[in-house]
Amino acid sequence: MGNSSSSLPFSVDQQVGAPHDHNGWALHKGKSTEGSDSGKEVSVFVGKKPILSKTPVDRRQAHKTQLEPALHHYEYCRKLRHPHILKVYATLDTDNPSAASVSGGTTPQKQSQQSQAAPSKTVTGDLIVVTEPCIPLSEWLLGAAASGPPTPEQLAWGLECVIEGLSFLHASAKLAHGCISPQSLYVTPSGDVKLWNFSLVTPVGPNINGSAGGPDGHFLQWEAVCCPESYRSPERVEQKWDAVSNTGGVHAMDSYSLGVLISDYWYRNASTNANNVPQTLQKALQRLTTSNIKMRPRLQPLLRCPAFDTPYRNLQRSLDEISIQPVEQKIQLWQNLGLQLQQQNGVIPKDVALYKILPLIITTVRATCGNESMLSQDMYRREVLAMLVPLFFIEEHFQEPDKVGDDLSPLVAKLFLVPDRGVRSVLLNQVGFFTKNLNKNALNSSVFEPLCSGFNDSSPVLRELTLKATHALLPSLHPPNLEKLSRYLVRLQSDAESSLRTNAVIFIAKIAPHLSEVSKQKMLLPAYVRSMKDPFSPCRLSALKSTMMSKSLFTKQDLATKVMPSVMPLLLDPMMDIRQEAFRAVRDLLEDVQQESNRMTERGDPPMIGAPGTAPSGGVPQPRSSTASTNSSSKSGYLGGISSWMGSSTAPTPAVVNPIASTSAPTARPITAPQPPAQQFAAASLNTPSPSPAADEGWGDEGDDNWSDDDDDNDNALAFSNIGGGNQTIKPSTTTNNAPSMGGFGGGMDDDPFASLGMKTAAVVKPRVAASKGKLALPKKKPPAKKLTIDKSDVGDGWDDF
Repeated sequence: MGNSSSSLPFSVDQQVGAPHDHNGWALHKGKSTEGSDSGKEVSVFVGKKPILSKTPVDRRQAHKTQLEPALHHYEYCRKLRHPHILKVYATLDTDNPSAASVSGGTTPQKQSQQSQAAPSKTVTGDLIVVTEPCIPLSEWLLGAAASGPPTPEQLAWGLECVIEGLSFLHASAKLAHGCISPQSLYVTPSGDVKLWNFSLVTPVGPNINGSAGGPDGHFLQWEAVCCPESYRSPERVEQKWDAVSNTGGVHAMDSYSLGVLISDYWYRNASTNANNVPQTLQKALQRLTTSNIKMRPRLQPLLRCPAFDTPYRNLQRSLDEISIQPVEQKIQLWQNLGLQLQQQNGVIPKDVALYKILPLIITTVRATCGNESMLSQDMYRREVLAMLVPLFFIEEHFQEPDKVGDDLSPLVAKLFLVPDRGVRSVLLNQVGFFTKNLNKNALNSSVFEPLCSGFNDSSPVLRELTLKATHALLPSLHPPNLEKLSRYLVRLQSDAESSLRTNAVIFIAKIAPHLSEVSKQKMLLPAYVRSMKDPFSPCRLSALKSTMMSKSLFTKQDLATKVMPSVMPLLLDPMMDIRQEAFRAVRDLLEDVQQESNRMTERGDPPMIGAPGTAPSGGVPQPRSSTASTNSSSKSGYLGGISSWMGSSTAPTPAVVNPIASTSAPTARPITAPQPPAQQFAAASLNTPSPSPAADEGWGDEGDDNWSDDDDDNDNALAFSNIGGGNQTIKPSTTTNNAPSMGGFGGGMDDDPFASLGMKTAAVVKPRVAASKGKLALPKKKPPAKKLTIDKSDVGDGWDDF
């Protein structure tokens, strides 16, 4: 008991029209709520028993309410199944929920219970019938359909649907409808007119061998009030039931009602009220509406009339019969439909394309792609290929944008699995359409993953189509898929097709800003360098341009040490356009590096490694007092001053020491300066040092064991003016030094014999050994310093890590 419809997997939404327009039933819009068809639109007829039991069918007979005809209709609409009878998805009597039925989901046990259970005649609940979406015939004739008012061809087809449905009732079910009128016909979105309102359905025929003839008692009791007066045949008005049973046949009453419907309603112009019945039908209408029951023809031969022979009818017939046609004929039909849609010749209206052709395609694709044995056969793959053109045309030109994704999302992933290059090429050409209508999640899961398998195809054309398709897909990809795509592009750089290699490096530049920092460092420059060495000149040129497009993604240090050395070989490329582009790139890169160098100069140089006052690596420099600095300087002589100078940020003017004065003093004490810590080179230039001009080394003859005063003139004569190299600016000393220059470097180079190497030096000076009783002891001569050389093989190109 109750009024709940929650046991049905359908929602009951907005009501359409008033109940009196639908024989006492309230028509609602609804949607499916379960299964793969969730969201599918339906129509829901709701008959409220309390209201039906109080509402008379005809005011002249108030005791005859709408409840009994409604229960009769409810019983027969569940049993009758035909393409031209409104399709029922589910039924429910809320007073007897155990007898509810759902199309395709009822078990055999429930079916047996339903066949034995009669409709409940209690008046507390609802009768609910869920059908395919539909609108009343009157609204369709006024232009409520998606394609507007019906054309003469559509009217002829709708009339043929009614004739086919009635012929089924008469010939197969042995039933007469008994209530043919505009209120008993509904039209689906695809333009098919369907029978409804079975409140007077009855068997008709003589009583033979004890079988009940017709019409039955229900019909005799209710036909006068349920059927409009103008649609009742003369024998019904006169109640000559013997003539109906024994003479007219089961079709007689419905033939008369249909003739009246055609002549007075079907072809009537709503604006002018003129009747436009085709001339070829007028003679047939005279026979249908004759008062002589014996002369009324059966309805099936009426379809031979030339008024029904139209291209629209042929289209509808072929669509209705496509499921039983051979595969070769199906392929031809889908190809013809695609051509007709593209030509837009008006043969296929919008409502037929959306609500009949599109569902057929979707159902066929799901069935074919879900069966591996069918996909292994060439003829089924060809059928899928033939369906793609009408599928995408309808979705693009007729379908509402918010519904395109619902239709295509489950299909695209299945279509990419079809092992056919023709199918894949059509899909790749439609990727731009997918990006406009599918959400990002569907694009990343249903489109990108199966699409990338095309990079491994043996056909170069398909690989190129795949690359173009991913370009359209790029703005919608998630970061993990972007990383996958970058790996596919790097793999394409080794492709045999030169055009693919060229397009791949261009695409790498476009995808580069979207990659992670790790991928940028590991992939970008090696990919560009690989293409710069490609034998195909457009590929080298594209690599050069792509490198400059990604210039902002490299650090200034990488531009100087990695990018520029990679570009340099193209300065002498055999192709002139590449050389010109390379020179432009080098100038551009050099300008950026120069700007960075200027900024470094403004910031100042960092402290030198190993200098006094600087902490070890990673430490904090410790400050030194001025007193300690002075004491250290007095103990170590001029070498202490040099060490202090090297550790300072600004170079002081070095003091000139007179070696003659220091050695000739009779009271000179031996030098006992402490040995400074050993210092190492902080930096070294990769350039080979230029040889210095020959000069006197100051040692004299190798065989001379005595240390003479002449040697003292040259000893300790160096005044270091530029120790440490680097970018320090040294002010020239104002003190004049008349001592001869040692080493012959000249030009400010005499103070630092390693200046030509560009090295920072930390000289280690040992104190002299005290001479015994006025004679100086000559220390052992050290072997000459080995000239530093750098082997080119020891210098890496910087790309080994890649």
